[in-house]
Amino acid sequence: KRGFDGVICGHIHKAEIKTIDGIVYMNDGDWVESCSALVEHHDGRWEIVYWHRSEDNVDDVTIRDKQK
Repeated sequence: KRGFDGVICGHIHKAEIKTIDGIVYMNDGDWVESCSALVEHHDGRWEIVYWHRSEDNVDDVTIRDKQK
């Protein structure tokens, strides 16, 4: 109707990529509950990725106050 190739939405808590009436619909879910995100590859493919603490290789993260 408006000439778009697709729609990307977020924060609906259910990550998914699907086609609705010929339009690609992508929802990245959310980073708080499902820990999901959308990733576009160099070749144009889209993928939903999920973060899992058990697979995280960061042992210690320090946040420094830049105002000091």
